[in-house]
Amino acid sequence: MMVSKKVLLPEGVQDLLVDDCIYKRKIENKLMEVFHQSGYMEVSSPTLEYYDLFPQDYLWKNGDKLFKLIDTKGSLLVLRPDCTVPIGRMVATKLRDFVYPLKLCYIQNVFRIDQEQAGRKREYQQAGIELFGVDSFQADGEVIITAIESLISLGLENFQIEIGHIKLIKVLVEALQLSEEEEATLINLIEHKRFIEIELILAQINGKEKERASLNKIIKLFGSPTVVFDALEEIPLEADLKKAVEDLKMVCHMIQDYGYGQYISIDLGLISPMGYYTGILFKGYTKDLGVVLCSGGRYDRLLSNFGMECPATGFAFVVNKLTKALKIQGKLKKDKDKHILIVKNESSIVAAVALQKSLWQRGYKVELSLLEDEASIMSYCKKRKIDEIYHLDETGGYSVTRVRGELFGGN
Repeated sequence: MMVSKKVLLPEGVQDLLVDDCIYKRKIENKLMEVFHQSGYMEVSSPTLEYYDLFPQDYLWKNGDKLFKLIDTKGSLLVLRPDCTVPIGRMVATKLRDFVYPLKLCYIQNVFRIDQEQAGRKREYQQAGIELFGVDSFQADGEVIITAIESLISLGLENFQIEIGHIKLIKVLVEALQLSEEEEATLINLIEHKRFIEIELILAQINGKEKERASLNKIIKLFGSPTVVFDALEEIPLEADLKKAVEDLKMVCHMIQDYGYGQYISIDLGLISPMGYYTGILFKGYTKDLGVVLCSGGRYDRLLSNFGMECPATGFAFVVNKLTKALKIQGKLKKDKDKHILIVKNESSIVAAVALQKSLWQRGYKVELSLLEDEASIMSYCKKRKIDEIYHLDETGGYSVTRVRGELFGGN
């Protein structure tokens, strides 16, 4: 049978039905509670942004994944593909003279084709924080700690935050003096951990033996902070790279001091093709799902695109991935509030409304019945899992029936 396109959804989007909406709202509320308790203030950017708002390296990597449209004046717009860049614009134009450190948070939908997600998602929700105005390891440590505390508050287990430092790779790659295209190719291979192809490229470079050897070792260093930092002692590093290692150590020590050391590991192969990233990078995973739940890092160069020099760091969760991970672990449950149905007649409407308001004040979920015959009422109650039925008589008195039990009261 042919199905009309009018009832089909475009690829990469989905309807959320009753339970999924409940789970989504619970996750949003819990995340925002953690953000607010940590001093972050909520902001919201528009769904439409100018295409040219986004840095060239971002457009180079993601331009074919964005949803573009032309406005009535001929300007090229995009549906918001990312939250960090618009918030950077907001800070540089409307919050430039606000109090710093400036701590912002958000929960918003973004629109782009995400190759990592099953079904090539085109619309999904991000929740995250951005911290502006602090150029120290303490800001990086705080955002990672906030990510960990958010996951703990949701009840997620078996998760790990992998931390790296972009300078350890970028400085060594730049020292190889490759062409722009060759450098982009090498960065992409490192990002996806394609070590055999990386070694082939490095073997074709004349000279730079020390840089090639250091890069080839560093991108493969992964594990606990103690193991990785011990291994780094065997690799000769210039002063700026030693400074990056020290920053990484201090971030790890800060997280350990908070009692969250079991949630972190080091991955020195972490890299981003986005040119505005400048320091600590991190990604969060759970063993049960095997995809990136959150990612973040330091991006001190971003606001310079908007005429403002300001250090910044932050992270974003992908909410639907969090939802999936929590479902797999059996951590999502609906709150069971007592659900009551009031069955009234024309002469007891005033009493029914007064009873409904009284029961609302006690925290119950209360409906006035829109059905009249007993069979339809009972069928509705069973399908909606209603706990009790209040039958009002003409005097305003009532009897109470447990749908999953016996008659137990009246007045």
